[in-house]
Amino acid sequence: MRWLSISILLAACGGAPVHAEEATASPVIIDVATGQRVSFDAMVTRLVGARVVYVGERHDRAEDHRAQRAILIALHAQGPARALGFEMVQRPFQAALDAYARGEADEAELLSEVEWETRWGFDFAMYRPLLEFGREHRLRLVGLNAPQETTRTIAREGVQALDEATREGLPEMNRDDSAHRARVIDALSHHPGMDDAMLERFYTAQLVWDETMAETVAATEGPMIVFAGGMHVVREAIPMRAARRGAEPYGIVVFEDEMPEEAAADFVWLTGPLPEDH
Repeated sequence: MRWLSISILLAACGGAPVHAEEATASPVIIDVATGQRVSFDAMVTRLVGARVVYVGERHDRAEDHRAQRAILIALHAQGPARALGFEMVQRPFQAALDAYARGEADEAELLSEVEWETRWGFDFAMYRPLLEFGREHRLRLVGLNAPQETTRTIAREGVQALDEATREGLPEMNRDDSAHRARVIDALSHHPGMDDAMLERFYTAQLVWDETMAETVAATEGPMIVFAGGMHVVREAIPMRAARRGAEPYGIVVFEDEMPEEAAADFVWLTGPLPEDH
């Protein structure tokens, strides 16, 4: 889960990530609070009524995206959402999403306008069902993310390298969450050549990313379903930061190959072998 979100940030300083290959797996859903396996329907029932439901992903895993669609369909059937939020689209391109949602732009125009290939780069085919569902059901499609130019500059040179207007436009940031810092720093530290100064710059860029998405979520009328990388939807990333701004209650679903020792989510959807005791 952690690697792909960090890889996107690193890719923002270089090229776009590669496209995904199709994958299949049999999911098992674990209620983190009890450690017990639950049915898909039971999970959905628990999530209905949340102001925001965060559904994570490994960006290059097709099975995650199929599960996202299943969750979206089930939640919408029980308690229709008003908005879908996407990490994959940066906030300056909201007008392109709006035009697509209204049927005034087709898929090719959307991809061109949001600069999908250079700013995201993962296979759009995996995301198409989510966006088409939103358009078909007249939901607001919301670009959550900070501009690549901002996070890239911070990661390379630091906040001081931003122009004054961009610095003043940064979201309010809580740098005191030790769990968030530890998670991000741990993921970053696995990349070669990261000294302390680089780690701090990249952490700040990740923080701007999470706080920007949280700010956007909180500013969007709910109920809302958010699709973002697993590292962004753990409790101390977007969810708590959006809740600080009033976007609560919330629920979190993440995808893993095996059950982690600690899961900062409500449900873990397993795509690997069953735990021995389930």
